[in-house]
Amino acid sequence: MNQKKTILNWQEIINQDIVNFNFTQLNNIIAKLAIVILIGLLSIKCEKDNLNLKHAEGYIVGFNPCTINHHYRIGYVIISTDLKDTLITYNLSDASFKMPASIMLNPSDTLYKIPESYFQNYRNSAYLPIETRFDYKVKVTYAYATEVEKIFHECSADFNQGDFSNQFLHNQVIIKSLSK
Repeated sequence: MNQKKTILNWQEIINQDIVNFNFTQLNNIIAKLAIVILIGLLSIKCEKDNLNLKHAEGYIVGFNPCTINHHYRIGYVIISTDLKDTLITYNLSDASFKMPASIMLNPSDTLYKIPESYFQNYRNSAYLPIETRFDYKVKVTYAYATEVEKIFHECSADFNQGDFSNQFLHNQVIIKSLSK
């Protein structure tokens, strides 16, 4: 009998605990835990994104001749000052073809304007005139473009793309910050 009474007491205690259990507190604990986990995951992603960023100082020395020929958004070629990197980017020009050509990251922050005459030799060369090679100095922070971010334009073959094609295929970048 004493053993049966003990079992009943335990059952009463368990039933009381279930009745007194506060589900609101459990929900609060779960919500706080979820927030902590989410913040942790976001900080790991941000650190990973920052690890993929690279910095370069160089000069805008050329352009994608196809963008001039077909009036696409201009793609610029940047060569680093140490001559170790050659990059191409499409996010430093006006969103649509416009002359004189701008070098900017945001429309309100134009660094340079390149005269239309500097692009006139696009059928023979992807470079700006030799005398302007050091006129458009830039410091950039960039990440290599993913396959989804890369820009590929249909282009006619009536001009020399030899200087440009390797950069176009392998060195497209997205500029994250830009200064002189």
